[in-house]
Amino acid sequence: MQNQTGPAGLKTFEDLDWAQQNNPALIEHSLGQVTVLGDLRKYLRWLDDHEVTTTVTSKLKREKLRAKGIHPSSACKKKACLLKLFYECTYQVKPAKKFDAKSQLTWDIGTMLHDMMQQHFSAMYGEQFQYEVPLQYGHIKSRTDGIFSFDHYRFILEMKSIKEGGNFGWEKVQASPMEDNVRQAHFYMWLANIPMALLLYINKNGSEFKEHAVLFNPVLWNEIEQNVLTPVLSAAFEKGPMVPALPGWHCRWCDFAHACPEKGGKKDADSDWSEEGS
Repeated sequence: MQNQTGPAGLKTFEDLDWAQQNNPALIEHSLGQVTVLGDLRKYLRWLDDHEVTTTVTSKLKREKLRAKGIHPSSACKKKACLLKLFYECTYQVKPAKKFDAKSQLTWDIGTMLHDMMQQHFSAMYGEQFQYEVPLQYGHIKSRTDGIFSFDHYRFILEMKSIKEGGNFGWEKVQASPMEDNVRQAHFYMWLANIPMALLLYINKNGSEFKEHAVLFNPVLWNEIEQNVLTPVLSAAFEKGPMVPALPGWHCRWCDFAHACPEKGGKKDADSDWSEEGS
């Protein structure tokens, strides 16, 4: 139960609800604390000054199947295919993954960058930082890059390695984060009961960082629930109406294209492919 003066910061959705009604300035102040780059720069300088060696170990997985269920990295897409999500929940159709050395190595590099930053944050913040935290509610299953827990605020960490150039390049995240990344962070915030998140972009080409603080938006979450979660979970586990295939640029990477009634994408989706893939 909140005291009469309310919370000192934002750690839960209850705190956020109180602040929205009674003290909006607390929200602005708390969002200003959702940052790591200042501390990171000081830490990297300290490592250099003291000639400290950092050991980073990465496990480069080759998993063919994920656990059945809704996974935020798939369900966060603005144009997510509901049929693909249904198959990921049920595996009524087995995925047919095609080996692509370039894509696999790109994924491996991203994994190693994540591990390096998680190692740095663990050394910097100790018990105030947890990484690879499992989160689950019902059939929604995920693992977040990290959770920062301080005396007066908590926030989710979601890291994205990104390249310069291209439709989804480094230049695109200078003013604001990518929409799908914000949607993905909302899954983690909702699952963890944490009202703020930090999207940390890592430039693979230039070794630069860009961060964006994100506040949980109930309107956005309601849209995700109504348009994605409810229909897919109902079809998969409650014998609800079957969800449709939603073809587009993503079809070329879909593991279930071989069983798609749209044959891996209609011709009218071709124009999307040249605009959105990277």
